[in-house]
Amino acid sequence: MVRIYLDVETDRPNIREAFVREKIISAGLLIDRTPYNQTSLKEIIEPIIFSSWSGYTEDEIVKKVVDIIRTSLQTNRFTVLVGFNLLRFDIPLLICKSLCNTIKEKAELSKMWYDCFSIDIMQQMLLLNNNRFKGCSVFNIIRVCRELGLNPPSYESRGSDISDMYKNKEYEKIEHHLIQDLNLARWFDLEGTQKLTKLYVETGRPLFYQ
Repeated sequence: MVRIYLDVETDRPNIREAFVREKIISAGLLIDRTPYNQTSLKEIIEPIIFSSWSGYTEDEIVKKVVDIIRTSLQTNRFTVLVGFNLLRFDIPLLICKSLCNTIKEKAELSKMWYDCFSIDIMQQMLLLNNNRFKGCSVFNIIRVCRELGLNPPSYESRGSDISDMYKNKEYEKIEHHLIQDLNLARWFDLEGTQKLTKLYVETGRPLFYQ
């Protein structure tokens, strides 16, 4: 089994209008073949990053990501995509951009996404919050993890800051944020979600709702 931690960063003219004139400016992946347990966090996985400031067009970024996932499906028995809000944002956006740009084989593309198993950290956190969206922002979840002594990876910038960073050509900051997102998803997948679930079962109370 191969786990691919995935994160897509975009330039959004209006923060309240997701998918409206939304441009993919970078995408990052961690391809993880380590054992599926907490001890694997000791092993560093180098990120693969494609970005507009590295010379890739939006179309090329999408194609690179799709090609990596397709190759993984062809060469491994199982490929699992993991990310935060993956099912509501990253995957739908990649599908939309694939169809709008140069990837034409719609049936093949649909089959590829179907063949991938997906773990959405956001959906897991909802279960630990009595299915309440309130409180399930990444920043708040990380705050709670720190208060509980779970030692999550560092997380400083917000996704809502990306458009301003892009406008100001602060590309290193965007890449830093992207790598933080990937490492955070990996930490939740291998350790954080299990520990939070244990606490939720013990207390019976939503973990993030205030």
